[in-house]
Amino acid sequence: MKIMKNHFKEKGYVIASDGIKHNIHAEIFFMFYDLAISCIARNNIKTNFSIKKIDEVNYPKDLKELDKLLLTILHLDNKLIGELYDTVSYSSTFLKLISDSFMEDKAREFLDLKKNNTIYSWNHRIRIDPPRDNRKTYGWHQEIFYTFSDTKFLQTWAPIMRDTTLENGTIEICVGSCKEGIAKQTWNDIDGRVAQIIVDEKIVKKYEQKPMPMKTGEVMFFDPHTFHKSGKNSTKDEIRFSLVGLWNDTTYKNFRAPKPEFKTHYYYKQLNIFKKLQ
Repeated sequence: MKIMKNHFKEKGYVIASDGIKHNIHAEIFFMFYDLAISCIARNNIKTNFSIKKIDEVNYPKDLKELDKLLLTILHLDNKLIGELYDTVSYSSTFLKLISDSFMEDKAREFLDLKKNNTIYSWNHRIRIDPPRDNRKTYGWHQEIFYTFSDTKFLQTWAPIMRDTTLENGTIEICVGSCKEGIAKQTWNDIDGRVAQIIVDEKIVKKYEQKPMPMKTGEVMFFDPHTFHKSGKNSTKDEIRFSLVGLWNDTTYKNFRAPKPEFKTHYYYKQLNIFKKLQ
């Protein structure tokens, strides 16, 4: 325990083994598969392949079948993948994943908390990064600029359902960059992509830039000041699935929980139905 904690403080990250059990990855696979075939049926999406029924597939043997379903949806309408992505984050399977005692215990340990202190989940999601699509990838950044202000937290990152590799764009870390504090960075508006706050290149070069291939089951915990980025998924037809999210220390003096704002994906459709009823 002490060795891992020291590594976290010195290097800015630590990888814990056996964090997400095989049965949870299997449950996540079936959740995604179920949501994908429901989305295809609901939206009358045509495919050029036969879709296996959910009781005909197995994890991990049929991961490629899931890739085909999700890529078919993505190529038709990216917003449908967005809806599926949001659905996952409030499913019972996903809530089971992030509330696992392993996650809680490790997060408290690296936040220097006691076992009964409360930690607050923020923006835990399973990213869906398709091949050769860099619209949602970021350059070297610090997570502290992508969350609510004045909070004490750490970040988690983990491969989901399949290993993350150099080829499918695993996470990369600047080793020891947590000691930089808040680094000099620039705001970048890039056409077709989200705005990015990127660490100055000269500062990045001070640190070892280390790609982190990871096995399913492993979980990375890292400091909010650690420079990191995702690699590029250069595979032909393989989606990279990864868990991201922040654990906040609610004992921190200035902690204030954000107010969630929920919006339906079909607001305008519902509004038109309502108008017809009047």
